[in-house]
Amino acid sequence: MTRIITITGGIAGIGKTHLAVNLSLELVRRGRQVALFHIPDGDTLVERFIDIQPLIERRQQAASDQDQQQVISRGYLGIDILSCLIPLAEWPTAPDELLMPCVQAMDVEEGYDEFIVDTSGMAPRELVGCCLASPVIMLVVTPDSRSLAEAFALLRVLQLNGFSGELRLLVNRVSSAMDAHDIYYVFNQETSRHLGMKTRPPWVILEDSSVPRAERYRQAFSAVFPDSEAAAGIVVIADDIDSMPGDAAAYP
Repeated sequence: MTRIITITGGIAGIGKTHLAVNLSLELVRRGRQVALFHIPDGDTLVERFIDIQPLIERRQQAASDQDQQQVISRGYLGIDILSCLIPLAEWPTAPDELLMPCVQAMDVEEGYDEFIVDTSGMAPRELVGCCLASPVIMLVVTPDSRSLAEAFALLRVLQLNGFSGELRLLVNRVSSAMDAHDIYYVFNQETSRHLGMKTRPPWVILEDSSVPRAERYRQAFSAVFPDSEAAAGIVVIADDIDSMPGDAAAYP
C-alpha cells in the first residue's frame, strides 16, 4: 500500500518544498521507495532548491498521434521527483486515454511506499483537490500572522468541500518548541471554535541557519547538516508517520 501525504499551507515561502524534500529523504534512509510530486511550472520549483540529477523523460503515446504526454522524472539521493505536464486541475475531467499513461508512468513495478505531494505553486483548485484526495495533509504555518490566517482560510475551504482526512499542523521556522505550542494553542482554539476541527499537538521545525546555508549549496539540509536542529525535527516527523495506522494514511 502506498502512503500519500500532501504538504500544503496558505501562502508561498513558508518552507513546503524544503520540508517535502527532507521528509522524503529521511523516509528513503529508512528503506522506503519514495516519490515526491510537484508541478513542473510552479513558483517554487524543487530544482531551485536542490541540485538534482539530469532530466529523464518517460514518454507515453496518447490516443492522438499529435498528442504526447510527459512524466518528468528526476532523481535526488534515492528520491524519485516527479511531475506531469497534464495540469492537475484537468485530471478529474481528462479522458482516460490521456490520463492513464501519465499515472502509470509515475509508478514503479513494486509501487511506491510513500507518495509525497508538494503543493507549492499550485493553483487554488489544484491545491484543494490534492488535499481532498489525500488521507493525510501536513498544514505548514510559520509564526507570521498572515500565514496563520491563510491556513485557517484554507481549512475552512477544505471543510466546506467535505475534507475527512487527518490534519497535522507543522509549525516551521519557530524560535522554540514553547513558542510553537503557543501558536498551536491559539490556532487550535480558533479552528475548534469556528470550524469544529481539532488538531493534534504540532510537528515543529526550529529556526535554523543550516536551512539557508544548505539552500546556497542546493542540497537538502538534512543531507549536508544531518546534526542540525531542523534535521532532528524531520526525524521526529518521520517517527510519527511511522506510527500512523496504515489505513489512516494509505491507499491500496
